[in-house]
Amino acid sequence: MRNLRLLVTTLALCLPVSLFAAAPLTDYVAAVNNLKLGPETATVSNVTWTVGHMKLRLTSGSIARVMAGNEPIGVFFKGNGSFDYETVEAAELPVVEHNVKAIAHVKMTADAQHATLSDDFTEILIAGGGVPMPAVTESGAATLADAFAQHVAFFGRARVTPLAHILAVQKFSFPAAKRLRIEIRGGRDNLLYDLDEAEDHDESLVTVAGPTQFVSDKRVKDWLFPNLLSDQPVGRDHWTTARPPFALTGLDYTLTADDDNAKADVTETIARLTPGQNVLRFDMQSERIVRANQPARTYHVRSVTDAQGRALPFHHDMNDLVVAVDTVADPTLKIKFVIDGDFLVREGGDNAWQLRLGEPWFPLPRQLAGQAYTVHSVLRIKKPFIGIAPGNTISRRDEGDYNVVENVLDKPVEFTMVEGGKYNLSEEKRGERTVRVATYGLRNDRASKQLTNLAFDFIEYYELFLGAFPWKEFNIIQVNTYGYGQAPPATMFITNEAFNSMLSSVDEDAVSADQFFSQGINERFAHEIAHQYWGYVVRDPSPEETWLAESFAEYSAALALKKLMPKGEGVYNRLVSQWRTGARQATAVAPIPYANRIEGDPSLTFRQRFGLLYEKGPYLLYALHKEVGDTIFLTFLKSYQKSFAFKAGSTKDVAGLLGFITKKDYKPFFDQYFWGTAMPQ
Repeated sequence: MRNLRLLVTTLALCLPVSLFAAAPLTDYVAAVNNLKLGPETATVSNVTWTVGHMKLRLTSGSIARVMAGNEPIGVFFKGNGSFDYETVEAAELPVVEHNVKAIAHVKMTADAQHATLSDDFTEILIAGGGVPMPAVTESGAATLADAFAQHVAFFGRARVTPLAHILAVQKFSFPAAKRLRIEIRGGRDNLLYDLDEAEDHDESLVTVAGPTQFVSDKRVKDWLFPNLLSDQPVGRDHWTTARPPFALTGLDYTLTADDDNAKADVTETIARLTPGQNVLRFDMQSERIVRANQPARTYHVRSVTDAQGRALPFHHDMNDLVVAVDTVADPTLKIKFVIDGDFLVREGGDNAWQLRLGEPWFPLPRQLAGQAYTVHSVLRIKKPFIGIAPGNTISRRDEGDYNVVENVLDKPVEFTMVEGGKYNLSEEKRGERTVRVATYGLRNDRASKQLTNLAFDFIEYYELFLGAFPWKEFNIIQVNTYGYGQAPPATMFITNEAFNSMLSSVDEDAVSADQFFSQGINERFAHEIAHQYWGYVVRDPSPEETWLAESFAEYSAALALKKLMPKGEGVYNRLVSQWRTGARQATAVAPIPYANRIEGDPSLTFRQRFGLLYEKGPYLLYALHKEVGDTIFLTFLKSYQKSFAFKAGSTKDVAGLLGFITKKDYKPFFDQYFWGTAMPQ
């Protein structure tokens, strides 16, 4: 057998004319989902190949081309090798070190500016587009067919985006961009490396492993889950969110619900960066396991058409949807989806179900920065349930066996939701604003009145330093459980304790603040209303900017409690002390922007994430407030809301506006305390 010569060539994966150019999307997806090895297999020894920040050493073994139909898309290697992956994103080094210790066994060497993760392997699959690939130019080695089949079967258990989908986007939308996945097996960890210059503009390394906690479902036991080790930006700095390949700007849907079953007729207005983006990739739920070892609840995409009713090719798999739109020339287009399934889940057997905030029960852009859409909704809910959706109410009516409500959100949002159930509605209008309370099961007029008053009080106070409240109608919905709140647009979910508080007052219309706030609802209530500003008026465009929603809402809530509560100064000081203590317990693990990347024991990661976003973040705002004083700080908050109203914010803009107002450079502050792990004194 003769040694393979590795040639850096564009022939393998950068052909000027695609072999699938005349074939539909679905043919290409089918080919990638049925990969084969080319006829030639060659030996290789002591060869190094580098892409991005990944260096592979193929010490000894055999290699063959990987084919999608008749098109080469990569290579498969079996033998002995090793890799070095380097991250040069200094800000992520603490969380990389934490994650390696928590979930991996790779070797890590690091200094203050970069880290290298290393391991051995016995087999790798390299697949991608736009990347010069090793070319198999000799033959004579033994076949790798059996080893390749075993490799594909193993990584087929991974709950990750289908390879066919990411390659289809690169091929048909961004053919000049580098897009690569490397599947690494046989070392101390099984790994996936991803290079993405097409959609997310990042480079990452993850482990793939089975569940870390006990699960009783046999399907889930067999799955492999990605766990992040490193993710660094490509072609941008960490201050800058990558531009999404397209944006959802308008959502118009009718949802018909009957027991567990639903049908959604959805029309989306999509704005592409360029008309040459011929394949769009969405988040779209495929299934949801509700009961162990029972059939999963399913979401079926029945059809996808353009504005003229012409069918658009699509493929839906693993919570991912790709749609071919090459027949539409305009960069702005309308796509119609018909979706059905048994995806209405009554948690705990309740007489209620929820299509949750951020849940892709309709096709959503994968990037938060691509979600800025108005909403027109029509809910047709089988009686006796009623539907609740955010926005101005156009009408609420009966249509035979169905309760119908129609709503409009006329300002762009990045989330929406639907609630259906046995609810009783009460509402109060003051001026042009209506607060509506939905109590679960039985009427609760007293709690409804108290919560309505409280909502108006918080809204009135926030308007003083954050500007006009963004919605004319605001819903407060009871969730039949305990211990949390959540803020969809123009809506608050709040749990039973807010409705069951034992309150008494001489004036039945007044809230006994000491009694009400002693229940611990105050902070949640104030926080969720503040999210209507921090999360919707100013959107967070990426997971790295989550603090713009959570930390700013938390600090705004503290200001409201300080003003409105009896002994509010003491409450505020208690919160500051709590933030300081909690932040110090979490800050060494990761900087604030990488709070969502922490891996390991779920109970610990929850606490660490909470410590960064809900404690260190607001503590930084407290430190800034203390430094600049009330007038400047409140002016900054109001100016930021005004300048970025219904736009995506960024920490870079936060630092810039503070600097403009105070004539001081705040970039060092954010480098040290936001991107770094230090705590202000």
